[in-house]
Amino acid sequence: MAEASGDGGMEDKISALPDELLIHVLSHLRSREAVHTCVLARRWRDLWQWVPCIDVSFKEFADMPYEDDDEDDFEFKKFVNRLLMLRRPVDLEAFRLEYRLPTDGDYAEDDSAGANLWIAHVLQYKAQAVKVVTQNEYLQLAPSVFTSAYLKRLHICNANLIQGFFKHLQMGCPVLEYLLLSNTNIQDLDIFSNTLKALTLADDVMFSFNNGDQASISAPNLTSLSFEWCPSAARLPVLKNMTSLETASVVLLWGTIRYCDADGIKQFLGGLSHVRSLNFCYGVKKVEMKDNYRWCPTFGNLINLTLHSSCVHGDFYALIVFLQNSPSLKKLTLELYQVYGLLRSIYPSMNVGAFTVKIKLFLFICQREYQTQDIPTITGELEDRSFTCEQLEIVEIICSEGNELLPWVNQFLLDSGIRPDQMRVIYED
Repeated sequence: MAEASGDGGMEDKISALPDELLIHVLSHLRSREAVHTCVLARRWRDLWQWVPCIDVSFKEFADMPYEDDDEDDFEFKKFVNRLLMLRRPVDLEAFRLEYRLPTDGDYAEDDSAGANLWIAHVLQYKAQAVKVVTQNEYLQLAPSVFTSAYLKRLHICNANLIQGFFKHLQMGCPVLEYLLLSNTNIQDLDIFSNTLKALTLADDVMFSFNNGDQASISAPNLTSLSFEWCPSAARLPVLKNMTSLETASVVLLWGTIRYCDADGIKQFLGGLSHVRSLNFCYGVKKVEMKDNYRWCPTFGNLINLTLHSSCVHGDFYALIVFLQNSPSLKKLTLELYQVYGLLRSIYPSMNVGAFTVKIKLFLFICQREYQTQDIPTITGELEDRSFTCEQLEIVEIICSEGNELLPWVNQFLLDSGIRPDQMRVIYED
């Protein structure tokens, strides 16, 4: 950072850099770290005030030796308030907030007031990306704070979205394109947006309304849809106006969808019929399609298809039906994971201690797979088991060495006319 100068002093080369470059460097630090640079030298004293990104977390104050248990939260909120008051009125690129609510369960909406005020404040300074993550309890987000003609990306984790939230989001944020919701409680029956291009519902998103009601998702300009861990609901949501959809990744597992039948599967997949790339994992329950029921739509645009182990059970019924309805398919990927491998593929960084609910689900699925023959899959009888994928170039099989399904799948593909040079096996632990 510094070296000896001709007069015997020290030359600070970093401080000699232009303000714009130094501010860019500070924008990659947590806000508290950026503020601390003010003590380096007079040259640095005010630079943090011009940083276009705010990244604050209660965790930075949690390990301090405070006498009172609540003092760390008090100091955190005081720091954020002063940060927002003292920074220069420059436009914001991003706001990232890790917030904590009381852990005793006796909290009110007032405990969420600070986060709501901060979100409203940063949106006044044209923040284009907002990420809000809460620990312990659901953050009570006020729909009215989301009013911005500049917000493009919104990521909410562990929050409660009251009825009317999406209606206000549609009107208040007219350029919103990317929305990620994880571990969030949704009280709206309908999710709709005319501007969204990418929507991710992950990590136990819950719909809170009567079990007889059915959620819907309507987004005519959506190009990417992801259910990284399917939303918890009684029934599969209805997908409407998805004609622009190009990519979809869907994980349907027991414990998230409590009721699933042939009509629900048909309705859900029908909303995905325009995609070019589909990753589909089914593990809700065993559903038998009777009398050649047409539950799978024709995927006329589908080029890349990824299916998981459940689709090869039931004498390859689900796999055959997908292939019969994918005339443009170029690449087929089969992921032949055992149950734990499946869960790990969905949560590659899964921490056993942190995901108690998911471990319970894992144990339940294991019990179902290894103690009964009722493996969650889609089954049925086919009058015609043949399929023609004239444009198919490669079949990729991902599994562990010694996977018991691999020889069975290999033989099926060969018997179906797939050439050995079109098949590739990738072994993963």
